[in-house]
Amino acid sequence: MNFNTKKEINVKKYTGIELMETAPVGAAIIRLALPMVAAMLAQAIYNMTDMFFIGQTGDPNMVAAVSLAFPLFMLSQAVGNIFATGGSSYISRMLGAKHIDTARYTSSVSFYASIGTGLFLAVILLIFQTPVLRLIGTSDATFAYTADYFSVINSFIPIAVAGTVLSGQMRSEGATNKAMITMLIGIVLNIVLDPILILLLHMGTAGAAWATVAGQAASFIYALRYFLSKKTVLSVKPADCKPNKTILFQILSIGLPAGLSNIIMSVSNILGNRIAASYGDFVVAGIGVQMRIASLCFMLVFALVQGYQPFAGFNYGAKNYTRLRKGFKLTMLYATVVCIAGSIILRLLGDAFIKVFINDNSTVEAGRAIMHTFVWGLPFIGSQITLMVSFQSFGKSVQAMIITLGRQLLFYVPLLYLLNYFFAFNGFIWAQPAADILTTGIAIALSRPLFRIMRGEKIHTVSA
Repeated sequence: MNFNTKKEINVKKYTGIELMETAPVGAAIIRLALPMVAAMLAQAIYNMTDMFFIGQTGDPNMVAAVSLAFPLFMLSQAVGNIFATGGSSYISRMLGAKHIDTARYTSSVSFYASIGTGLFLAVILLIFQTPVLRLIGTSDATFAYTADYFSVINSFIPIAVAGTVLSGQMRSEGATNKAMITMLIGIVLNIVLDPILILLLHMGTAGAAWATVAGQAASFIYALRYFLSKKTVLSVKPADCKPNKTILFQILSIGLPAGLSNIIMSVSNILGNRIAASYGDFVVAGIGVQMRIASLCFMLVFALVQGYQPFAGFNYGAKNYTRLRKGFKLTMLYATVVCIAGSIILRLLGDAFIKVFINDNSTVEAGRAIMHTFVWGLPFIGSQITLMVSFQSFGKSVQAMIITLGRQLLFYVPLLYLLNYFFAFNGFIWAQPAADILTTGIAIALSRPLFRIMRGEKIHTVSA
């Protein structure tokens, strides 16, 4: 089947392609990123609101329960990222090369594959729920609260996964405003429902879970309506679900490392929580609060780089290397500045932020110690993420996989056990910043082929 059939179609009328192709580079990156920045800020506020209302119950065990369940929640994001990252990268490159049919077929294949995989994951986790909850480190005090949260979240994994894919595909064609609205709909609904379900109706962790899945369902419905309209050249129609070896390879070669990275991150968080639980459930709660606060900086950087991703993929596909280089340099600069500013703010105001969420002395002390150590690795994250997403955008799966897996598998997990063994709690809290610094070093060491690509030189790699 020929997927490269030339088709006369005014792509610019439907998408943000003109922005990626002809607008000033700095303005293009910012305009592509701003909707995602707004959506990610709202997501961070949601994360903090969710934890805030759970904290208002005054029960550290509930806070710990949500923290323990979070890695399982990330599994749905991992599955979604396989098809969102892999599919979106290929779609952007095909749009840049004007292969519209291939882009449309890829979007439909990614959508239906994500639903099927999400359904399979949900069934497996429901069948093995009790042993899984024990495996992640729940104690007798936190088991019931974690089960209440997890059982609800798990039942809606297929919708969460498909929503992640649709949002990624919107960004791949430059429709970042639509992607922002998709996220905001779910986030706003979640924030509205949190106090009602958690505090007013006294549903506790189950209330937080129902607020989350209600938001996910609303976002999914909005995104699905967009893809069924005539406002996009992409598709979720069954008739366009035409997988072939090339499409599947392109989706999985980029998507699997990204999804595997999330899975490994989930596993490493579980391992970290198990060690934290050995110091007390209040330490698990402290980690949960610290992660919600620190996620604000991470989300800003991810939003910025997500604006750069379709720009990079499109201009790589169009062989516009001068434009590509300039976009890379600006994104690297912006991301690094955000991370440095975030590390300073968290170091100075982290204590005050933690106290807002829960008034428990032990939890606050644990969160403070973790926060003050975490900020040392934060300035390195911007360059690490920019390099990783650049490799993904160019279809270079091997380098992207090394960076995405390196942070957790190569460095964090070994350091977690080694530093905890030799230095106890003080070593335990240094594992993540040390891993961030080392991973950035690996990313820089791998970047030579990246710069050759941006100079327009042909290179030969496994994934080229």
